[in-house]
Amino acid sequence: MAQNIRDYEKLAVDIVEAVGGKENIINATRCATRLRLVLKETPKDANKKVSGLTGVITVVENNGQFQVVIGTHVGKVFDKVQTLVDLDENSAEDTPKGSIVNRVIATMSAVFAPFIYILAAAGLLQGCLIIINMINPGFASTGTYEVLSFISWAPFTFLPIFIAITASKHFKCNTFIAVACCAALVSPDWASIASRIAGGEAVTFLGIGLAETTYTSTVLPPLFLVLALSYLEKFVDKIIPEVVKSLFTPFICILIMVPLTILVIGPVSDGVATAIANGYNALYNFAPVVAAAVIGGLWQVVVIFGVHWGVTPMVLANFDMYGQDTFQAFQTMAVVAQMGAAFG
Repeated sequence: MAQNIRDYEKLAVDIVEAVGGKENIINATRCATRLRLVLKETPKDANKKVSGLTGVITVVENNGQFQVVIGTHVGKVFDKVQTLVDLDENSAEDTPKGSIVNRVIATMSAVFAPFIYILAAAGLLQGCLIIINMINPGFASTGTYEVLSFISWAPFTFLPIFIAITASKHFKCNTFIAVACCAALVSPDWASIASRIAGGEAVTFLGIGLAETTYTSTVLPPLFLVLALSYLEKFVDKIIPEVVKSLFTPFICILIMVPLTILVIGPVSDGVATAIANGYNALYNFAPVVAAAVIGGLWQVVVIFGVHWGVTPMVLANFDMYGQDTFQAFQTMAVVAQMGAAFG
């Protein structure tokens, strides 16, 4: 029942108990309004119990997740849940597999939900700069504009670092190793090498030619890097003696994963991201009205089932390649229309 929440800790405790206790919780994340739990198994009466708690709006079970819709207070409840549940105690092997589609959408949610509002804040700053520049065209030539502009672009430029942090938690591998690998991808040195390759210079690694792919603002390359890292790290941990594991596990993982990414994972996954973005934009260019009607008409239904995070990589790929995205414009129309219906 949707009522004002006064005791966030009690609500968190009640939710954890209703879903079978902390031992039954494999993973916990949140988005703007939902607490998203991945459970080993869902108790038969969990939906009814959680739905009846004060402060809970409803419960949605979809894509392998037990989604508790709480509203704008979800952040405070999530913080309390984190103190109750030690997720490190649960092994990755306990994670329910489900269908491929469900697993992909669950991954997108877990990876992008924690930092999506950082990107939104950066976009808001960019919008403010555009408006100010329209009012005062000379503002773009000032030092103030330059400073605020690079601040607004920084989260997008170093997006692979954000992905490394959240993806490492989702795939259960060492966060610092993941960050080190993704930091190498967005380093100025690699950007310089890629620029030379793009200019026609042949650069090789162990005799293998390197592609000119750059990784700032990319989504799929760091995501697949961390996924592969999670398997490599587990394998290395099994064969490295405990006494030197803390040094040689990171050493081996970084030594293998960064070259493997710039040789194979990066170019292939970047090509996939480009194909997805180009496919959507081809539909938009062919029939903008149809694209708008389909996206606007189905968007709120997609949100209801909590699978809307699945489009995030495509949206970010559009921004990376084209500097703009029409998909968000269409989904915004759907949200504004719903607001109009509520106010009307």
